[in-house]
Order: sequence, then structure tokens, then C-alpha cells
Amino acid sequence: MPPVIPEGPRVTEVPQKRSSMSFHRTIAGASITAVLAATLVAGSVPAVALEGAPAAPIVTPVSPLVAPPTSYPYQPVLETVADNPNDVSINRGVIPYDEIAPKLNSLMAASDRISVQVVGKSAQGRDIHLVTITEKENRGQTTKQAQFRQMVKENPAAAAKNTALLSQYKVPIWFNANIHGNEWEGTDSVLQYIEHLATAPYSEVKELLQGYRLYFTVTNNPDGRALGQRATADGFDANRDMITGATAEARIIRDLTGVIQPTFYVDLHGYTSVLQVEPCGPPHGENYEYDLFLPHAYSAALAIERAVVDANIPGNTYLAPNGSATTTNTGKIKIPYRDIRSGWDDWPPIFTPQYIAYQGAITNTVELPLGRVEAVSNPANAAANSARAAVNIQVSNVVVETSVDYVVDNREALLSNQIEIFRRGVAGEPIEPIPADIDPASVPAPNEWAEIWDETDVYPTEVPRAYVIPVGDTQRSTTDAARLVDQLIANGVKVHRAKAAFSADGTDYPAGSYVVDMHQPLRGMANVLLADGSDISTRVPDMYDISAWSLALLWGADVDAIGDTTDPALRVKLEQVSKAAPTGSVPATGAYLELATSGVAEYQAINALLASGVAVSAFEDGSVILRADAAGRAAAAEVATQYGVAFTASDGSRLTSEESTGLDQLRVAYTGGAEEVVTLRRLGFHDVLNVTAAGLQSGAVSLDGVDVLWIGGTLSFSGAQAAGRAKVQAYLDAGGGVVGEGTAIAAFANTFGLVTSTAVSGTSGSNGILNVDPVEGGLLGTYPMETSFGYPAVWFTNLGANAVVEQRYDAADPFVSGHWRDSSGRSQANAAGQASAVSAETAAGSRVLMFGSSMNFRTHPVGLYSQIARGLFWAGSEGTEVPAP
Repeated sequence: MPPVIPEGPRVTEVPQKRSSMSFHRTIAGASITAVLAATLVAGSVPAVALEGAPAAPIVTPVSPLVAPPTSYPYQPVLETVADNPNDVSINRGVIPYDEIAPKLNSLMAASDRISVQVVGKSAQGRDIHLVTITEKENRGQTTKQAQFRQMVKENPAAAAKNTALLSQYKVPIWFNANIHGNEWEGTDSVLQYIEHLATAPYSEVKELLQGYRLYFTVTNNPDGRALGQRATADGFDANRDMITGATAEARIIRDLTGVIQPTFYVDLHGYTSVLQVEPCGPPHGENYEYDLFLPHAYSAALAIERAVVDANIPGNTYLAPNGSATTTNTGKIKIPYRDIRSGWDDWPPIFTPQYIAYQGAITNTVELPLGRVEAVSNPANAAANSARAAVNIQVSNVVVETSVDYVVDNREALLSNQIEIFRRGVAGEPIEPIPADIDPASVPAPNEWAEIWDETDVYPTEVPRAYVIPVGDTQRSTTDAARLVDQLIANGVKVHRAKAAFSADGTDYPAGSYVVDMHQPLRGMANVLLADGSDISTRVPDMYDISAWSLALLWGADVDAIGDTTDPALRVKLEQVSKAAPTGSVPATGAYLELATSGVAEYQAINALLASGVAVSAFEDGSVILRADAAGRAAAAEVATQYGVAFTASDGSRLTSEESTGLDQLRVAYTGGAEEVVTLRRLGFHDVLNVTAAGLQSGAVSLDGVDVLWIGGTLSFSGAQAAGRAKVQAYLDAGGGVVGEGTAIAAFANTFGLVTSTAVSGTSGSNGILNVDPVEGGLLGTYPMETSFGYPAVWFTNLGANAVVEQRYDAADPFVSGHWRDSSGRSQANAAGQASAVSAETAAGSRVLMFGSSMNFRTHPVGLYSQIARGLFWAGSEGTEVPAP
């Protein structure tokens, strides 16, 4: 079911007839006469309020709500909500969301050991609570702990020798519960443990209160908890969103990660038939200090196994010799590193434990054993679900208590590990791989892990000396570069600007270029976000999830890796930045203003201008023009400030020497799910409408007034849905345009006779980053993205006569990084040189653009958004043209 979308502003004008011009033809050769004038930075023109909603943000900075208290306890009265008898948690036999705040209020009233912060809100506006358990602290004591925490990360060499820190630092332990909404019991378990710590006799908990801070995100996905669904209310899996930040729920964990800086972290999930505790099997993430991470991650899992086996909880399950679950106590749970050597890996940093490990933490995902009796929402299944939940809560209690005991028993080693991970990053030491088949006797305890380690676990890593994000003429997109900088900073990566021009690796860079010096505490985080990644197609048979994600290749900006981590520092003075420098500007003179559409922000600005009633025309190269009258100039100044776009002055002569088309404020109908909605909103398309075959057939939705159709998911009609199909046909007969991706758009185009093709998909499950070659002078050729993403990649063959190839997968080297197994006719070699983007026009005037890439997969490939927008404006209805001078 698609997410609920509030109504946006609706276009009421009748779409104008499209001219015969085509964006994908060669750019006209006429010279461009620009008015050379002083350029004013955005804000120097009198401001005007833009109409319509702004584009949804792509990067959200760290929230101030996660800032820690200045002393403990911190005990606000939490807002409570009305009882919700429809909360699906009730039928699972666990605490409903509406009872959590009253429970925490009660504990705060009874104890000064508990503090609670509201660190953010869910998609539907529910409070997300962070509980901290620790000894009472005055301001001075809390400040001292903050100084210790900063020293651990920022000056780890000193921290390793600081006896006061080593003995007095309150080691942070963090439990996250219920990030998947219908995996409930972690919440109940941590609430029980919180109550124990808050109310137990002081002598029983004194050591924990004095030597540790224990943190609990009680329910990370309260909407999903109440709705009884894995995803957030807006349709995303928050535990696949850590480096993208599409969800508030994931961003809260991202933001807390740098504040808490946990030494040990556990994410409580379910259900795998038998208790499962990470660490993972191969392939292992390339940027971890695995010699420091794995020993204690595996040893902690073994400790949990022993404790759960000894607890012998009635109704619990255990790992049978054949890998299945059994109620017979076999002495074993499931530990992926030992028991799942393919298919449960820690390769991508998209899951909370794999993300948080870059803070030097030992992290474990815990999957509780007993699954749901469906449907959980059916009261008839409540007794069976409650019985399973009761077992899971007992198991989780053992997990939580054993994890804390493990940290206490290994405090010195775990803190030293964390300090050492940061020290290696600051020093820029190479990440040395662990040799295959290492002798357990050759490594310090705990060394049980070494009995398993072999060549399948070894993944060498290269770390550059720095990454440079250029500014100026060598940068593909100034605005995409700024957005990338802000995303890196939001994830805790240190970014600097060069105070002067410099050269590195034979390339000259202007002053103001951004530098990510890889001698920094979070160098693992920086490298995992920016490195190209590796092609591991032949290393493992299967992957659990995505296999490539590079922001440097997928977020639209040019990024250069410089040298090796052992090289000297770049010879240029740097200053650290807390956000990207402003990039917007409006020239002081000129009868017209032009805007080159090199990045996503430019399309956000175009939509904002159109929503404010400013006429905008597009040239064949995709750049746009508007009149610089008072209204146009004021609106341009506003979008320059808001989106960072830079206008140039023009005399308007291109309007007479080149073809141009007026752009319309588009109403976009779409098929697909949450990622379609978020992508469109991020581009500034707010008037969106979800369409389905059933909805069109029943009349629940209509294509009346729709300006363009985005096919992000299948739209096909059965024989009984002739009326729905006829509505689509009528839309196309009237010249309605279509843009889409993958096999879905190819099937749609074939069905309705727009353009014939055979869509070929890569091997099932394959995914990764691809090299692509946009056709010069084509629709995607002005500001080409030379890499794309596929899950899987799709290419188009047997093209019809009206097809125009706009982009191909690289003929020599189509695959950059990821996992793509060979299979007959669907391998990398089969994709090489094939069409990855195809446009066509029909006799009725419909335009279609088909992408073979996964253009907005989980909203992550941000650099591809501008291609989506270009396609929508190209295929959509026309608007008011900007008059020529």
C-alpha cells in the first residue's frame, strides 16, 4: 500500500500543445550573448516569499534535539498520548506505544538514576525517547565526561595514556530497540532492564551507575510498532537508511551515534526461528579495523550463547546440527560468523550496527527467535502471539544482561580498542588485513574467532591520503558538491576547505576546494562513504543486501582520491568547515537570467520559480531562462538563497537563435512506493498522485489534469480491467508523456505501443555501481553522470524504429563495484555497450524516456535525480514561454 500523501498544489491550466522541438538533438551552434556584469550574492535583491512548499531536503543536519543534558538526571515530564486500542502491539502481548511515556514518567518520579530525552519524532509525529541510566552528575562531572569522550576520539594517543580517563570515563553502552516496527520485544526487554537499574537496591547497581552510561532508544520506530509493520509509516526500512537519511528514524540514530560514541552497541531485532547474534560472515566491510572489532564481537556472542543455553528458557529454540531450529537444548544459538558463511554479511554500512562500528564500537545485531503468528492484528491469534512474545522477552533479557556483563568484565580492553581505532585513523596508518588461516595462538585473547578465519574473510583496503571535491570549472555540479559536503558532515566526517589554490597528483585545484583529509578519527566512515567500492562478484555466491553505495560516484559531484594514506599531507593550508559554503548568486544586471541545470538544486529552483508564477523556458541543452523583471529577479534571489543556485546574466538573444520550450508546473502521476514520493518531493514536485491499475479501473484515481507519468513500478491491466487501460490509452492519445525505469517502463511502453524493446535484467539479486556513457548532445549529455546504480541493471535491446539511445553501459568496463554473478545472457559482459537509457516520440505526440538504472533506489543515488527531473520536464506538458526580447 502506498504511503499517504498530503494534497499538494494542483495545476488547473489546460496543458499546452508541445512544439516539435526535441531536447535530445544537438545543441544549436548559435553563440550565447551574456551580459557581463557584477554578480550579486543571493540575498542582495529584495526578498520575496516563494509560493508553494519548498522541495523536501535531501540532507538534514544533525538535530539539536540529540544534544546531551548538561547534568544528570534530566527528567522532563513526557507528553502522553491517548490510548490506542488499534495498536497491533496489544495482540502481540507487548507494551503498546501509548503506555511507554507514562511508564517512563513513573520511573523518573521514583528514581534519580534515569534521564529521558525526546530526541526526535517519527514520521507520524510520535516521540522517540532516549533513556540514559547513570549515577547522578553535577554540571562539572558531566562536563568532565564530555571532555573524556572528546579526547577518546580527537586525541586518542593522549587518551590511551590518560590514567584519569581510563579509570573514570563512563563507558557508554547503547541498546536500540524496535527499529523494525513488527519486531517488538526488544522494547519490552529494555524497559524491564531500565526499571531494574532505576529501582534496584543501590548496592546491586552501584558499579554500573558509577562506571558506565547505559543508553536505550526504547522504540526507534514507534509508528511501525503501533501499525504492526516492519517499515516506518512512510514506507521505508530505517535499517537500510543509515548513510542516506531518508527517514527521521534513521537520522536520529545517525545523530545520536556521534553524541553517545558507544563503546558497545546492540540492536534488538527478530525473528530468525532461533536466537541469532552477530558478528557476520563474509564479505566483511573493507574499512573496519577488523583485528580490533572481531575478537570481542565474537566473544560477546559466545558469552550470550552460553548464558541463553544455561538459562534453558521453556519454549525457547536452539540451533540443530542441520541448521534448523529445535526446542531441544543443543547448546548452540546461531552466530553468523560461525554458522552463516555466506548471505549474512557486514559489507554495507546501511544497518545500524555496521554504521555505528565506525565509531570504534563493538556492535551486534540480535535477532530474537520466535516469529509472528499472522495476522498479528487478528485477535484470534493474540494468545499464540503473546506466548511467543513472552519467550522472546525472556531471551532478550538474557541478551541485554549478558551484554552489559561482558562490557563490565572487559572494560579496559574494549575502551582501549575504541581508542586504538580512533588513533589509527588520526595517524593515517594503513588498514592491515588479517592473514588467512591465522594461528589462534599467535593472537591475544579472546581468540576463538581465529579458528574460523580463512581466505574468504580477507578483504584488503586501500585508503587515500585525501579526497578532494573540486570547486570551479572542473566540478560537474557546484550544488551537488555542496550537498555532498553537507552529507559527509552530517555523518561525522571532517571536511576542510583549501585556503589557496594547490596541486595534487598532477591536478590543479582552485582555492575553496573541499578536502577530506583521511588522517581523521572517522577515516573508516569517510572511506566507506567516498571510496568506489570493489567488485566482489567472484568472492561470494550471495549477498544479504546492497553491495555498492559510493557517494562520490552516485551523488552527482566530482570527487578525486589523492595518493596513499602514508603520503605527506597536501601542501595547502586548510580550514575545517561545519557546512558547505554558499553557492547561490544573482547578477546585478541583465534583462534575462539563465540557469545551467547541472545538479539537483537547479531543478528544485525551477520548480520553486514555476510554483511562484514565474515563466521559465528550457533550451535544448537543458539550461533555462527567465525574465529579470522585478518579480523574476526577486524570485531568483530567493531560490538562489534557498537552493544555492547561481544565475548568469543574459540579453535573451538565445530565445531568438535557439529553440526553447516553456516549462509547466507539473502534476506527476506515479507508480511505485515511498522512494518515488520522496524523490519527487525532493525535486520540488509536490503535486503527485499515486496510480494503480485497480484505482484507475474503479475510478478512485484519475489521469485528468496529469501532466506526466512516472513509472517506478509495474502498471499492467488484466482482461477485467479494460476501463482502467482505456484511461491510460486516452492519456497517451492526448500526447501525455511517460518516464520510468527498469522492466516496468519497458513493459508499459511495449503494451501501449510507445516504443518496442526487449528489457534484459542482470542476474537476480545483482546490484552495484555501473559505468555509463551518455550520448554526446543527447538528452542526458550536457552534464553527464558517468556512473549509475542498478538493482539489478536493465538494458534495452531490439529497439523500435522511433527509439533514440540516450545512454549506454560502458562497452569495455560496465561494472565498477558491487556483486553481479554470471548467468547466461544476464551477466556484466552481456550488458556491456547496451542501451541503458532510451527515448522515443509517438505519432500522437507522447514522449517516453526509459532508464535501465535504478534511478532512486531507496532514494540513495541523489546524483541521478537531475536526470529524472530532466526527463519529466522533457516528457511533460508545456507551460508559458518566456517572451523573446
